[in-house]
Amino acid sequence: MTKSLILAEKPSVGRELARVLGVGGKHNGYFESNRYIVTWALGHLVTLADPEHYGEEYKAWRMDTLPMLPHPMDLVVIPQSGKQFRTVSGLMKRKDVSEIIIATDAGREGELVARWIIEKARVKKPMRRLWISSQTDQAIRQGFAHLEPAAKYDNLYYSAQARSEADWVVGFNTTRALTCRYNAQLSAGRVQTPTLAMIVQRERAIRDFKSQPYYEVQAKVDGMRLLWQGQDKRTRFSNRETPARIVSRCNKQDATVAGLESKRKHTAPPLLYDLTTLQREANARYGFSAKETLSYMQRLYEEHKLLTYPRTDSRYLTKDIVATFPERLQALTSNGYGELTRQIRAENRKIANQCINDKGVSDHHAIIPTEERLSKHSLSSNERRIYEMVVKRFLANFLGDYTYEQTRVHLDVAGEDFTCHGNVTVDLGWKAVETLTLDDTDEEDLTRNSHLPRLSQGQVLHGVDVSLREGQTKPPARFTEGSLLAAMENPQGFVRDKHAQSILHKSGGIGTPATRADIIEKLFKSFYIEKQGQSLVPTSKGIQLIDIVPQALTSPLLTAQWEERLEGISHGQEKAAHFASDMRAFATELVRAVADSDKQYRHDNLTRTQCPECGKFMLEVNTKKGKMLVCQDRECGYRRNLSQTTNARCPKCHKRLTVVGDGDKRLYTCTCGFREKFDRFNKQLKEKRNTSSKRDVQNYMRKQKKEENIGASAMADAWAKALNKEK
Repeated sequence: MTKSLILAEKPSVGRELARVLGVGGKHNGYFESNRYIVTWALGHLVTLADPEHYGEEYKAWRMDTLPMLPHPMDLVVIPQSGKQFRTVSGLMKRKDVSEIIIATDAGREGELVARWIIEKARVKKPMRRLWISSQTDQAIRQGFAHLEPAAKYDNLYYSAQARSEADWVVGFNTTRALTCRYNAQLSAGRVQTPTLAMIVQRERAIRDFKSQPYYEVQAKVDGMRLLWQGQDKRTRFSNRETPARIVSRCNKQDATVAGLESKRKHTAPPLLYDLTTLQREANARYGFSAKETLSYMQRLYEEHKLLTYPRTDSRYLTKDIVATFPERLQALTSNGYGELTRQIRAENRKIANQCINDKGVSDHHAIIPTEERLSKHSLSSNERRIYEMVVKRFLANFLGDYTYEQTRVHLDVAGEDFTCHGNVTVDLGWKAVETLTLDDTDEEDLTRNSHLPRLSQGQVLHGVDVSLREGQTKPPARFTEGSLLAAMENPQGFVRDKHAQSILHKSGGIGTPATRADIIEKLFKSFYIEKQGQSLVPTSKGIQLIDIVPQALTSPLLTAQWEERLEGISHGQEKAAHFASDMRAFATELVRAVADSDKQYRHDNLTRTQCPECGKFMLEVNTKKGKMLVCQDRECGYRRNLSQTTNARCPKCHKRLTVVGDGDKRLYTCTCGFREKFDRFNKQLKEKRNTSSKRDVQNYMRKQKKEENIGASAMADAWAKALNKEK
């Protein structure tokens, strides 16, 4: 009997597919039954070979070996994944395996994972594709009932391969050229460099900004707060004299209600989430990084099966999804939203029309809850936060518009016009469940009033309190991870050409929803940016890189053009070979531009501490979790922590403690002045185990697992021993 080999992307997904399909025979690296063999990758098992693979001349980084343009480009097995690759390859080659079912993530990168493994294994057997947007049992069964020919996704594979090869050619050549030319650890890429350029451009705008004073005339009467308004609708003055005369003439005078304008207004519920919007709002609401939000989403999708595929760029649903709503709402009834979902079902409410748009969905629809029921204690607190954001947004679109009466008041005071407005809720609609409204402006609205008194046309109000308000113009705000994601998705404001803006709009910005979080993390790890509170600030290294890197690589338009062409390849509108040829020519131009440049690069964070490996002076850099010394020599690569912020709390002020020093001299320190030896503090922590409940220990261990620093690891060990003893 012949069998179908199912290739999943991760072991967790492979196990779930095997369970749903009833494949129970467990082996080392796969499951097997009479009908199926289910195996998996570990993410990528195969990748493009490094430059050193193509010849001895590339082992040393030298300018005279550039550009590197190997053709064809070879695939190699990732050393750490060699065992699983041999397992998968051997299974594919078995004589009783008649076909391969690709069940990797349904997207460009997932297609690449599978196709490269199959190509490297040199297997040519019939292939079919599982394409699903959620990991529920029902979705898996339906997906296997409607498998499609893998050839349908050939162009998606060609697009993925073209993207990967182009990134190799441009990234490796530019990085080596910069490193050799300036003798520093520098790197560049077609997405990370324009992203960094936007941060640098914003920082320069802030530094060049010169704050100017402005003046406003405000009035208070009968609990209302109003603002002077000119005939041209302006409210501000650049000089003090004119508004001061208005204050002098109007203060303590009577006011006449000169205008009352009431309008009933409707605000539709916000569209459903795509990944980027969810990352932005999670950053604004909870301070989660883009990487953290994606990680929580992946677990909610793969492990808990509560949400649909997260790496989507669509905020719409297709018409065929509507039939699944009753089951999704039924699942939410037992997930803590019983009263609301019962109301929706009892009243037979329909989802907002704006959510259904077949043309707005390419590979995957918007993120919504699945038909899976939530186990009460299965989610961490942060996973629950993300889950509830998606659920509330989904339910909000069944509740109709937020309806309110907006009243605008105009008062005449000594011939001057003062205005304000206020809203009275008529129907909460979607706001009954979705309470967060993200506002991109920092400006205070002085004309908004939470409550307005009953007024009538011509009514006279006595004793108006009029005063002068002085303010200062503000520079543009620094990026947070949330606002940077928004800028990556809509970078039109960073280019002037209207045609370029159109391309950026149509391409969906720079990067993809699936890659943007990794790009931001890479900027941190390369020490190009650092955090100050929630703000992203470019380092001197990052600013200098934008000055010395070829100009063509800094524009958001470049990567948008790439994505537009890659999208064309995925739809069969362009040949991958044409794109590859252009990218090789582009890489050659970049290398020449770097080699011919007369610009300079200077380390301004150089210390007098010598590297213990090579003897060169080290650089002091800020990381997300503290300070670090890094050897300036790329080939040496030595690093040493100077300080790291831990998850441990100060016993005095409860702020997070920082670990400083090395070896026996390590100390926990706090800004409040608390200091304690590393080992002694951990011992005290261990001694408290008997006073802690098992739940406290489990919660603490869950948090510690997410900490990647020396202090947290030491304490996690102590808690682990305590937990084992309690068991």
